[in-house]
Amino acid sequence: MELDTITHLLIDGDGVLYKRNDPLPGFDALFAALAKRDIGWALLTNNATRDVSDYVEKLGALGVEATEGQIFSSARATAETLKARYAEGDHLYVIGMQGLVDSLEAAGFVCHQGDDVPDQPVRAVVTALDLDITYGKIAAAMHLIRAGAAFIATNPDLTFPTPEGLYPGAGTIVAAVEAASGVEPEVIGKPEKAIFEAALGYLGADRAHAAVVGDRLNTDILGGQAVGIGTILVMSGVTTPEELAESDIQPDVVMRGIDELAEALNAL
Repeated sequence: MELDTITHLLIDGDGVLYKRNDPLPGFDALFAALAKRDIGWALLTNNATRDVSDYVEKLGALGVEATEGQIFSSARATAETLKARYAEGDHLYVIGMQGLVDSLEAAGFVCHQGDDVPDQPVRAVVTALDLDITYGKIAAAMHLIRAGAAFIATNPDLTFPTPEGLYPGAGTIVAAVEAASGVEPEVIGKPEKAIFEAALGYLGADRAHAAVVGDRLNTDILGGQAVGIGTILVMSGVTTPEELAESDIQPDVVMRGIDELAEALNAL
C-alpha cells in the first residue's frame, strides 16, 4: 500500500483520533492534510455509547465538520441490521448506554433495560458497553437468551483507551453474558464486514485506494484485510509493540499516531 494512492480513509475514533474528549496529537493536522489532498473519510467506530448525532456534535466540538452520513458506529450498524431482520415494534432487551437505545428506538424497536425480564416476548438481546452494568442485567440477558432470544453484540472490544489508561469495554460484558448463557453472540461491528462495506459504499471508495486507520489488530486491521483495503495501525491506543510483534495479524503500515500520518501525507 502506497500512501500517495490513498483517496479514502476509514478512521477509528477512540485511541486514534481522541481519548474520551481529548484530541490526540496530530488531530488538527490530519484533517487539514485530508482536506488538502481531497481525501474522503468516514468515522468507523465500535463505540456504541453514542448515536450518530452525538458523534457529529463531538467532532464539531473538536473543530471538524462532519455529516451524519460519515459516521459509521456499531450502534448504527446494529440498528440497521436488526431493522432489516425484525418488524417495527418488536421488543429488544438492551445492555448498553443511551446512545445505543436511541439508535434502536429510532429504528422502530421497543427497548427494555434493567434487572427485570420483560413480560413481552423479546426478539433479541443486544449487548454493548454499559457503565451501569449489574448482576441483574446479566441474569436477565442470560434468561432471555436461554429462552430463545437472539444474542447480538455490538462489538467484541475487551477494552477501550482513556486518558487514564485502558478500561473494560463492551467485549468484557459480552463475555460475561456468553459465559452465563452458553451461547456465542452474533457480532455486528468491527471486524465484521458489514460496517466496512457500508462506509466504503457511502464514500464511493475504490478499495484499491482506500485504507482503514485503527489502533486494534483484531478489529480495525483484521476487518480492513477482510474487505481488501489497506491497513494503517497507529500505536496511540490499545496495541502494544509486544502484541504487534507476536500477532499473526500484521498491518501494511505502522505509525506512532495520526501526527505521523499527517506528516507523511503532507510530505507527499
